[in-house]
Amino acid sequence: MKKLTRECLDCYLQGKSKKEISLIINSKYGTDYDSNDIHNRIKNCAEYKAFNAAKRGKTPAISLSEKDIRQQILKALSKETALSTLCDYFSVTPRVMQAYIDDLAEQGYVIENRDGILSLRRTVIPQENIHEETWIGEKVIRFGVVSDKHFCSKYQQLTLLNKLYDIFEQEGITTVYDPGDLSDGFKMRPGHEHELFVIGADDQANYIIKNHPYRKGIETKFILGNHDTSHIKNGGHDIGIPISREREDMQYLGIYNAKVNITPNCIVELNHPLDGSQYALSYSSQKMIDSMSGGEKPNILLNGHHHKLFYMIYRNIHAFECGTMQEQSPWMRGKRLAAHVGGLIIEVHVDKEGTITRCRNEFIPFYRSIKDDWQDWR
Repeated sequence: MKKLTRECLDCYLQGKSKKEISLIINSKYGTDYDSNDIHNRIKNCAEYKAFNAAKRGKTPAISLSEKDIRQQILKALSKETALSTLCDYFSVTPRVMQAYIDDLAEQGYVIENRDGILSLRRTVIPQENIHEETWIGEKVIRFGVVSDKHFCSKYQQLTLLNKLYDIFEQEGITTVYDPGDLSDGFKMRPGHEHELFVIGADDQANYIIKNHPYRKGIETKFILGNHDTSHIKNGGHDIGIPISREREDMQYLGIYNAKVNITPNCIVELNHPLDGSQYALSYSSQKMIDSMSGGEKPNILLNGHHHKLFYMIYRNIHAFECGTMQEQSPWMRGKRLAAHVGGLIIEVHVDKEGTITRCRNEFIPFYRSIKDDWQDWR
């Protein structure tokens, strides 16, 4: 009954009339409450009394810390809520409430505003992401690639990832591209929580901010993968935003896909497919390239997601499966999915117009993973 009362109050705070609330409650619970029943249930609720007192200017609606206020706002935004209702409930002006909303947006929460009705967006909306690199006429361009780090998984390989960045530094690499799944996400499948040692979007983002390898002069440019976007689906939180804000050496390029023009005539495409592993390593990349229109093809395709290391040339595209920095988990083992742990260094030769003429690649594999490596990085 307490849950039912709370739901009545939530509907009331969203601006619904008591008649509308009675229809919602009766339809959901098979009850027969009329408007008066709903009114009595709401007005006897302690939170409603505090809210009503605040409207009369007698006392603050709530007495919470700044952090708690933000958590309460997020809870309210899990459903559509009017801005004016939030202002009344927290006894603040629209300007102050908007400051809270803006602060949450800076933390990565995706908040939609439709004519004053606010809500957390929990759907992933892929967009076209095109970025331009500064090209000053170099004939040889070298960059690192590392994918599917799966931070916060008990099977992450952070020690090996740091060794990989040491190699990048020794080789003079200044840019590293990451085709997604920085984090292991949450609720990817039943029992997934038991594979994690950090749970929650904020905490996983903070863990990445604190522990992702930093090497002076190296910038990591990343997209989000399907594990990362689980935070959007579960709680409206885009972790790419706080990571790139707090780490100047990490640039967020977009969700699932981004194209980077490393010269006016050479495109590198980062892609995180949503398909599963195939019987042949080349199959996923081949089918994706088959689907590309002739005038929209990249010169270099960097695929994440499959945890494989592989290279081929197809339809004049240098296509790479970019490996992983997560060892084979018991779930993967049960699905008979191999994990190719390692990264890449790619060397591109271009002519004076920036058109690719040669492409070399070096695989940097790690054949032995470190068991329980996560315990040293808690």
